[in-house]
Amino acid sequence: MFQFSIPIANPQESFEKAKKAIKDAGATLNGDSNAGSFSGSGVEGSYAFSGGNLNIKITKKPFIAPESMIKSKVSEFFS
Repeated sequence: MFQFSIPIANPQESFEKAKKAIKDAGATLNGDSNAGSFSGSGVEGSYAFSGGNLNIKITKKPFIAPESMIKSKVSEFFS
């Protein structure tokens, strides 16, 4: 569907924050501080930390949800 990247200084710290935030939101996160996948509220995707960036690939989203909203929320989880 779509992909984007965000700069991440500390992958382990970012992953721990995302793990808690995603769980608190009632969604699922599978993986570790290198790579994994997530799903919740009709959104599914994968992530991989590489070279100071978090690369995110959204593979499924609700038709009515704009990409900008999903990008904002996912970025919030990992930032």
